[in-house]
Amino acid sequence: MEKGFFSEREMLADTLLKEGDYKSVRQVVERIFRIVPDNQILADLDKDNNIIYHTSRDIYNDVMNLGDGLCDAGLKDAHIAIVAQNSYRYVISDMTISSGVGVVIPIDKDAPVDLLTTLLDKSDADAVICNANCVKRVNDAKAGCERLKTLITIDRRMPDCLFYDDIVEKGRQLGDKGEFRNMTLDLDKPAKILFTSGTTGTNKGVLLTNRNLAANIMNCMDAIRAEKYNTSMSVLPMHHATEINTHIVVRIACGRLTYINDNMRNMMNNIRIFKPTIITIVPMIANAFIKNIWANAWKNGKAGKLAKGIKLSNFLRKFGIDKTHKMFAEVYAPFGGNLNMIVCGGSMLNPMVVRGLNDLGIRMENGYGITECGPLISINGDTLHEHLSVGKPCPGIEVKLKNIDEDGIGELCVRGECVAKGYYKDEEATRLAFDVDGFFNTGDSARIDADGKIFLMGRKKNTIVLQNGKNICPEEIENIIETNIDYATDIVVYQAEYE
Repeated sequence: MEKGFFSEREMLADTLLKEGDYKSVRQVVERIFRIVPDNQILADLDKDNNIIYHTSRDIYNDVMNLGDGLCDAGLKDAHIAIVAQNSYRYVISDMTISSGVGVVIPIDKDAPVDLLTTLLDKSDADAVICNANCVKRVNDAKAGCERLKTLITIDRRMPDCLFYDDIVEKGRQLGDKGEFRNMTLDLDKPAKILFTSGTTGTNKGVLLTNRNLAANIMNCMDAIRAEKYNTSMSVLPMHHATEINTHIVVRIACGRLTYINDNMRNMMNNIRIFKPTIITIVPMIANAFIKNIWANAWKNGKAGKLAKGIKLSNFLRKFGIDKTHKMFAEVYAPFGGNLNMIVCGGSMLNPMVVRGLNDLGIRMENGYGITECGPLISINGDTLHEHLSVGKPCPGIEVKLKNIDEDGIGELCVRGECVAKGYYKDEEATRLAFDVDGFFNTGDSARIDADGKIFLMGRKKNTIVLQNGKNICPEEIENIIETNIDYATDIVVYQAEYE
């Protein structure tokens, strides 16, 4: 294990995990309040760019009050969608609904009306929590949704809508008499519907239970390694499973501080204010980071100095002396000065980017997941030496390959408590997605080496078959082109069809 980096299970064995693994998101809220009530857990900015901190106590009270208020408003057991921008209230809404109120349905706030109508209707949404500027689109979509009756605005009052603050206040008034705070949670009850498209089909609602969500939390705490004292910044949209399930809720479960970036356009401004040590992003953003660093160095006539500094720094690091943040303070300034780790997912990493960021003292971990699996399946903490692998499966996950070819490549299949039981109201898709042993068919081609590390070879349906019968994975070719041709930024390899 790399010096100074540990799994959260190791670091929290005598504190938050002393009582055992988490069994639900609700238990996360209750346990951090009981054990670390004054820890600063979430933070966002007010309209004047001042940081507002929220403690474990704040989160507990807000979840309980919102839960009681929603139940009092007649929304117990309801399907409630969230169509909103990233915010503290988004996180509270997601955790509250999935902790016993009903079923939460995160949906892209920028979804066009026709898609929004489809998703709200397919998920049987009874209510929508949204920003005031989304009300018109939600109302337009509402016309095509038989069950949808209630709109709740999260940021300001709007005509014919309930207001988030009023619901929370009603819950506060109910206090110990509230229905939500006194309920017993069924771990196998549906808690969240996440829509997936493009990978395992279009517009299928993945149905996750409380047990699934908790298993994903523990997988993350087992697999992701970080320094003991760290802060992170939430960047990706919260309707993505990776951001809300694998990043934010996991860090809350660890009692660690996460800053909330409200909008991608504000990312660089907010990272300077928050000064996080970790961010979770997609490889495209990491690529932009390293390109901009060197572009600025050349523009300011400091590229030579930076190259010499990297050479000296790497020499010192061979002897355990790490002065990267001091030597490259000017480089770190746009990122707040403390950034030392990036967690990526979504596509292959460019090895030049991994090396370039590592030279500056920023290590990268690359995860692999799929919505149906909670989503985390595996994570590679040693991308510097093996950028093509997505690491070994999380301890709570079994994997196997089926239909293996002569090159050892087959379809990756996954089994574990984190894996969804199926798709909402789609028995046929559910039947096709699982084999007789309960393994989920990911649709991803992969090989597994002797050490158990997974190497993704592309989507099964994207595989190019040559005239000699050889299978070629386009993602592999795309990665080679990106690695070797600096000016190639957007690359798509596909098999043309000729009549």
